[in-house]
Amino acid sequence: MRQKKNFLAGSLSGLKVLFRLKTNMMLFYVIFAILHGLSWALQIIFMQRFFDSAEIYSQGKLGLTHIIFALLAMGLTYIFSQIMNGVFNCFGQICNLAVGKELNKLIFRQIDNLDISSFEDTKRLEDIDKAVNGSKSMFWVCTTVLDVIFFYGTYFIAVGGYLFKLKPVLGISIVIIFIPSVVSKLLNIITFRKLEDESVPLRRQAAYFEKCMTDKEYFKESQILGVVPYFEQLYHKVLSDLGRLTIKAQSYKSIVEFCLSLITVICYGAVIYLLFISVMSRSISIGAFAAVVASINRIYGFVNEVVSERFGWASENIVMVENFMSFIDSPLKKKEKMSVPEEVCIRLDGVSYVYPNSSKKALDNISFTIGDRQTVAIVGENGSGKTTLCRTIMGLYSPSEGTVFYNNIPVNSVSWTDGVSAVFQKYCQYKMTLRDNICISDIDKENNDSRIKELCRQCRVNLGQGYDTIDLHTFLGRDFDGIEISGGQWQRIAIARGLYRNSNLIILDEPTAAIDPMEETRLYLDFAKICEKKTAIIVTHRLASAQIADRIIVLKDGKVVQDGSHEELLRVEGEYKRMYELQQKWYTEQKDNVFQCSCP
Repeated sequence: MRQKKNFLAGSLSGLKVLFRLKTNMMLFYVIFAILHGLSWALQIIFMQRFFDSAEIYSQGKLGLTHIIFALLAMGLTYIFSQIMNGVFNCFGQICNLAVGKELNKLIFRQIDNLDISSFEDTKRLEDIDKAVNGSKSMFWVCTTVLDVIFFYGTYFIAVGGYLFKLKPVLGISIVIIFIPSVVSKLLNIITFRKLEDESVPLRRQAAYFEKCMTDKEYFKESQILGVVPYFEQLYHKVLSDLGRLTIKAQSYKSIVEFCLSLITVICYGAVIYLLFISVMSRSISIGAFAAVVASINRIYGFVNEVVSERFGWASENIVMVENFMSFIDSPLKKKEKMSVPEEVCIRLDGVSYVYPNSSKKALDNISFTIGDRQTVAIVGENGSGKTTLCRTIMGLYSPSEGTVFYNNIPVNSVSWTDGVSAVFQKYCQYKMTLRDNICISDIDKENNDSRIKELCRQCRVNLGQGYDTIDLHTFLGRDFDGIEISGGQWQRIAIARGLYRNSNLIILDEPTAAIDPMEETRLYLDFAKICEKKTAIIVTHRLASAQIADRIIVLKDGKVVQDGSHEELLRVEGEYKRMYELQQKWYTEQKDNVFQCSCP
């Protein structure tokens, strides 16, 4: 994260981004701000002219027509100011929506370029959370500077010049009024920057506990186990801690603002006194006195609005903008985009991996080679490092030590845009049609319904319609009035999705947990046929399914402890034989039948 800037520097950095994203729109925003400020200043000038005309008219020195025109001119300035007020506020909302979309795109692009391992790092997750919050308020925080310069600045320069022309000391007093409020906001910036840093972890915890109570993923289990009150207790505790931090910061803010507001009120009293002395000594006209007194409330309101509300709110939230800028400016390795070659040899050279915030090696000095078009099974007990190894081979995780090569090219130096497909244990359930669920793995590929149906048949996708009558337009998931299907069917669809993508390398990371062992073996047999001309890696803890592989790699505690074919590994005492004998009771009776079976 880069060094924190002051309010002005942070706002200017944000404005550069806003003008780069929406140049014309931001220029129109500036123009409307200037016109808006002038519209309010003109009211004072035309009000003075009306009162001066009324005074002269009362003395019989001016005709009725002249005073009617003065009244109309004053009325038109009021109408113009209200129109500009509506236009400026409405256009600001439109700009906020348009810019917000572009800011979200910047966040998405940055997240897309992150290593997957970043999502294992709590600090990185907090950075993302801060950036998302910053994008929501960035437009209004940064345009505060534009408003101060072009709206409030135009207004106060015009009014200040008008007062200075009436009496120089009146013009100078406008500047003095600002000083106490500016000091209070500088102190608020420091206070709320600290509040934001301390609040982020608590906000994430509160969001998680709320999810545990209300999210569909957790709701059923939370209700059955009766843990909702427990999560509710944790949720309220976090909110209480967050509330204490906020109250502490707001109390300090209120005390400072109260003291400095007293000084501001005294300054305004002095301005009114000067006006009274000036009109009594006939230094200014009665019309000028009436116009300034009538507008003094608006002048005070604008000063309070720009400093206590706009600048005050922006100073409290500028840290969010800084967090956003820090995130999107974070340096990332630029990777050359390449497709995995048709003939790919994968080589691991002394690969180790340590998860963020951990000292234990999930992978420990792993070296082996996977030949082109070879099917390799990776087996081991839970926690042995199977999934971590797969993600490292795919380049999703950067090794802490060592290197993974594709044909002598380091995998982490290249962004593999094509040629790699994978099905993970935690697969996605897209609330879309069956066709879209499968085609989403290769959206640029022309849809081939016969190919999709063939994959559904091979993966045994059955929506209750029969293999030969699959309707690809069937909407899946109840969220949008679709049909609900079993976890096993979702897994089959996920596998079909992975196979649909054009790839020379495909990895199946235990995607069949919800499928019974016999059905899993049949599915893997079909998978082996489909992948005859591909390099394939299968991760499984069911050794019956691993037998389809040309080679089996056995992991234990992050290390490769055995490497060979099924028959070779059974001939020696080791981890594979131990696991095989433990699982044997589950498939011995069905083994011969299963491996003689072919899918219809």
